[in-house]
Amino acid sequence: METILVACETIQDEILGVLGENSLSYPVIWLEGGLHDNPDRLRARIQEVLDAADGRCGRLLLSLGFCGGGVSGLTTGGYETVLPLADDCVSLLLGSMAARREASRPATYFLTAGWMRHENNVIRSYDRTVARFGRGRADRINRVMLKNYRRFALVRTGCYALAEAESMVRPLADKMGMAVEALPADLGWLARLLTGPHDDPSLFLTLPPRSALGPDRWDPLLWGDRPPGRPAVPAGG
Repeated sequence: METILVACETIQDEILGVLGENSLSYPVIWLEGGLHDNPDRLRARIQEVLDAADGRCGRLLLSLGFCGGGVSGLTTGGYETVLPLADDCVSLLLGSMAARREASRPATYFLTAGWMRHENNVIRSYDRTVARFGRGRADRINRVMLKNYRRFALVRTGCYALAEAESMVRPLADKMGMAVEALPADLGWLARLLTGPHDDPSLFLTLPPRSALGPDRWDPLLWGDRPPGRPAVPAGG
């Protein structure tokens, strides 16, 4: 079965690492970084990719989580579609949503080298604010923006230079009075997405050809077994 992988540029380092470790050579369609800022733009871009894949593969792996609703409302083509039942890529890189919840205490701003390269992250935002308003005002603005966070955490995936990434975030962390810590990644969930099997409905949505990825598909993720006002929906149903 010909497989196409669709993935976000923000986790390109990790995707390429797992593919290499498993001697996989799927064609990869990279989604542009920064689309997460606008779920409607993200959804439209993914739909373009899904439409273009029709007739080109028997299976499509979508390496994205719920991503603020950007993956909800899509329709697939004549191929099986598999995607992780994750809220976003942070949970995917940490190995589970439970690990994400644990790592979020204290309140944490997660980063990797990929996110710093491709996403509209807090470091880029600070640099733009300095250029526009000057350093003093930029510091005050960012203290307000980050007032609920206690630390920056670099997810240590082993797929990028950790020391270099830390050197990028350290100056802002020192200004904001925030810690910088490295947290261990667990790429097992990502590896299983790329290698299979996909038979665990708590980890993956596996959709038959020409399916609708409606909001109900995400009820087990967002609400548990029985969301308010809605019947329970099987994760892969």
